[in-house]
Amino acid sequence: MSKLEKWNEKIWNFFASVDLAVALFIVISIGAAIGTVIPQQAEPEATIRFFSKFLSIANATKAYEIVSLLDLNNLYHSWWFTFLLFMFALNLIVCSIDRLPNLLKSYKALPQPLPFQILEKMPIRKDLKIDKENMPDKIMEIFKNRGFATNLFQTPEGMQIQAKKWSKTRLAVYLTHLSILIILSGALVGTFFGFRGHMNIVEGTGLDFAISDEGKAIPLNFQVICDRFEVEYYENSAIPKAYRSYLRILENGQAVKFNGKETKVVEVNEPFSYKGITFYQASYGFQPAEHAEFRFTYFDSGGKEIPIKAKFEEKVKIPGKSVTVSVIDFSPALGIDEHGRLFNMTTDMINPAVLVVFEEGEKRTERWILKKIPDTWETPYGKLRFDELWGAQFTGLQVRKDPGVPLIYIGSIFLCVGLFISLFLRPINYFVTINKDNISFYSPSLKGKFIIEKQLEEIINRLKGEKI
Repeated sequence: MSKLEKWNEKIWNFFASVDLAVALFIVISIGAAIGTVIPQQAEPEATIRFFSKFLSIANATKAYEIVSLLDLNNLYHSWWFTFLLFMFALNLIVCSIDRLPNLLKSYKALPQPLPFQILEKMPIRKDLKIDKENMPDKIMEIFKNRGFATNLFQTPEGMQIQAKKWSKTRLAVYLTHLSILIILSGALVGTFFGFRGHMNIVEGTGLDFAISDEGKAIPLNFQVICDRFEVEYYENSAIPKAYRSYLRILENGQAVKFNGKETKVVEVNEPFSYKGITFYQASYGFQPAEHAEFRFTYFDSGGKEIPIKAKFEEKVKIPGKSVTVSVIDFSPALGIDEHGRLFNMTTDMINPAVLVVFEEGEKRTERWILKKIPDTWETPYGKLRFDELWGAQFTGLQVRKDPGVPLIYIGSIFLCVGLFISLFLRPINYFVTINKDNISFYSPSLKGKFIIEKQLEEIINRLKGEKI
């Protein structure tokens, strides 16, 4: 063998090594764990703030420099993690090519009796002394009734029966290899041909682009409009119970319909997809815009509900009265301190309130109206309920396009099937020797020893004529 052939063999054996597969799997798992802990594709300040929870500011800054140098804050797109995945895929391919042909060849080979010396070394053995006619036929019939394929051989030591079941399930390991390759392919396709970003859309406005994690604009070729955003809070709490966005998609100036409806509601854990792009409800915030308007409901003397809309400091006449109303102040979460003074608790719309001015001729009256306190709705000019400040909140949507997802789903299904077969449908082999009145049962595997021994006991009892 030439030196070149020796080197080729060494390289091949290296990539076909199970040890290499285990080592790569461990390193990839550690890398994935690091990527789960360290914030990915975050701003430097956010990463430093993360490390400052356990380290001093100086050490947190140094930790960020190390993380940035090793690309640990962009791990799944880093060259070294991609290289590890490539090596793992190459290892699986070479392992399969190296071992699969011999396995397939073994299925095509004609069955042969095993030498008595090999049978004697098998870890499981049970003996039975019985003198009955046609024992080989009876034993083979029992195995066949249990789904085994049988072969009968004449050997110098006597008759030998081979019973095999699920022998082709050894191919399941290659199904798991294939599934892992498909999953890795899906992950790489998603990484290099997909994107992840976010959109902050103020109520009443729309965007036709998303901002990637790298800060770049990603055109969507359609417009996402937020018609309305709302948040529900737990009673007497600042903790949000649920928040949702009412979205529309405009393409070429036309509204896209979903099941006959133009509006699509997006909530946490209830995303929606359009043209392979998925929108997730991720966050929200307070950001009044020029188009924002205060919305009220006025109840006239007959109990009729009349909607009223007004922008900040805009005077609007109350229907049926010579009184105008305008908003001169607003609080998203009005609170009262121990001295009875009003203050803003937070920028979240927990308990929104407006300071309205009623003007009738020279008479001017100011009053705070709180959305959640009906007592404040009663005014000298009738009942005026504050409904909302529309256009003052924005919805934060996470946007993701991952064309590799179908491959990951297919690979995951294959993986589950392969693992199920490998774990629960392992090949079962029995060897039986018959010499006059002595019958010996052998099994080469200690895996599932209890089940194997129980099956042998049942077969022996059947041969003895006992009922099972």
